[in-house]
Amino acid sequence: MASTDAKSADKPLPEGIPNRFVFVKRADKEVKKTRVLEGQLLVCQGCCCGKTERGMQALPLDDFKRQWKERGVRLRVHLTVTGCLGPCPLANVVLILFAGESVWLHSINTPEHVTVIYDYLEAMLAAEKYLPPEGLLASCHFNRFIFDTAAGDEWLNDDDWKRSKT
Repeated sequence: MASTDAKSADKPLPEGIPNRFVFVKRADKEVKKTRVLEGQLLVCQGCCCGKTERGMQALPLDDFKRQWKERGVRLRVHLTVTGCLGPCPLANVVLILFAGESVWLHSINTPEHVTVIYDYLEAMLAAEKYLPPEGLLASCHFNRFIFDTAAGDEWLNDDDWKRSKT
């Protein structure tokens, strides 16, 4: 078996952080030790999100980075600044992956939104399970895929959409 990163395995973790790793064999047959995270926070910074020159609201990206570090969640939730996540008309889109669930949020325009997102992530980490978004986040929650949590029983068929646009 190939060597692994012993430094990360030997370093004591802060209290409350699970010590979960898996060994993964890469295509070159080298085995690497990888931390298993509890969630991922993807912040769109693609073609529209945060592009004030295109008429969009500013994206509070520095707040995402600062709170990720300050709250000490980096060993449990990975922060990824991405290219375009779509859907561009909603702008400032964030995707949270947690406990097998996808939580899509739009119009994340203020530092208050960022604080509420991290509060939400910390609540799910404490509960050790997915929790539906509430309050401010519930008003930003939307369904992106047919299996998303926001869909519920409310779907527009093509005729409903056309009627609402006329």
